[in-house]
Amino acid sequence: MMRRQPQNPNRSSGFTLIEVIAAFTILSMTFMVILEILSNSSANTIKSSERTHVALLAQSKMDEVGITIPVEESSLSGDFDDKHSWEVLIEPFEVPYEGNVEMSFAPVELFKVALYIHWFDGRGERRTATFTTLRAMTPDFEARGGL
Repeated sequence: MMRRQPQNPNRSSGFTLIEVIAAFTILSMTFMVILEILSNSSANTIKSSERTHVALLAQSKMDEVGITIPVEESSLSGDFDDKHSWEVLIEPFEVPYEGNVEMSFAPVELFKVALYIHWFDGRGERRTATFTTLRAMTPDFEARGGL
């Protein structure tokens, strides 16, 4: 039979204080990194949701141009709600023409439509998003005295 050797009475089993402190430090640093990632993820989700909402508001307002908002040189503004306001600027848009054919009229008139949406973010800072497009309208020849 084999005999076990008696353990050294000066040596105890378990972790030393330095090992426990090192493990706790590594654990706390890992936890801080995870919290930072979660915090950034939450902030990015909120910003993304806010920008998606603004884009949907802009799309709905741009859809009104030519229907309830006439396509003519003008400036309009209003509020979507307590947090979001809008401003639409419509102005003629001239396309540079370098051709050698003289035209007494243009088949279409172009208008630049600029939409500005203003709101306050979660930190109380004023934000603005700008959306622009061109709208083509057929000229009213009768209002100009015909051809």
